[in-house]
Amino acid sequence: MNKKLNIVIRTLGVLAAIAAGVFAYLLKGKIETAMTATNFAVADAEIGAAKEFDPRMKEISAKTTALLTKKRERITELEGNKKDLEADVADKKTKIEGLTANVATLEGERAELTRKRDELTGQLAEANGKKDALAAELNTAKEELVKEKEKVAALFTKEQLDAEIAKANKAQENLDKVKNKYASLRNEYRGTIGAQPDPFKFPEDPTVEAATEGIASSFGADTIKTRILVIDPSKGIVCFTAGENEGLKKGEKFEVLQNGVKIGAVSIASTKASSSVAEILPVSEKEEKEGKSGTAGFTRGGEVTLSPFSGKLVAR
Repeated sequence: MNKKLNIVIRTLGVLAAIAAGVFAYLLKGKIETAMTATNFAVADAEIGAAKEFDPRMKEISAKTTALLTKKRERITELEGNKKDLEADVADKKTKIEGLTANVATLEGERAELTRKRDELTGQLAEANGKKDALAAELNTAKEELVKEKEKVAALFTKEQLDAEIAKANKAQENLDKVKNKYASLRNEYRGTIGAQPDPFKFPEDPTVEAATEGIASSFGADTIKTRILVIDPSKGIVCFTAGENEGLKKGEKFEVLQNGVKIGAVSIASTKASSSVAEILPVSEKEEKEGKSGTAGFTRGGEVTLSPFSGKLVAR
């Protein structure tokens, strides 16, 4: 072998040995660094790597790849959930904005309703005040009516009515005498002239005026002729000589006629055998204009006819 070649080969061998030594040194340092850096994997519950270098590296590679894959899948899942939550938050935000607008509208409506409630409360208080005032007036009117009825009940005692009836009977007797005397004179006059006297100058009944067309006033069977015993215009009370014997009953209402003309209307308040007390009823505005109002047509001792509202007297 060439001496120079042999030297070269030896030199290369030495260099290779030195290089191998350097590489082994460097490799050992890296292995120790790697072992130190991966010591956590030995104690980690998910990885559980071996203590030796080769199995540790293999287990770290395999298990970390699986863990990374699993974590990435979880991250992807969470990102999807995050997007869903963000969309839900956006939807809720939109709803909150809508509800906020509704709240503002409802607040305005509440304010308006509150104003109306306060207004109606004031009107109700005013109405209650008027109602209480009217109730007080009604109670006062009722009390006055009771007092008036008590006065009416005590207005005509039995003695007073008996005295008035006696006066009326006496007056009727005198009237009958006058009528009889008048009838006698009229008959005598008729015999003298040989014809019926003029009914306007010499009527058959001097106490009744003839009708304007010469037709005498007449009344049906369901009417009652009577006289006014007592009249009290201030109380609106009238007492008649007709009573239960003539068929009058409490509560009945009659038109009062005089010489066939209506002078008013009454409601029977109380009755006795031959007398009665009645309340004079108010008349209509038309009748008042025609002069048929109040007690103007009622005169003490006046002869009147009672005509029932129904047209017929109550069955006796």
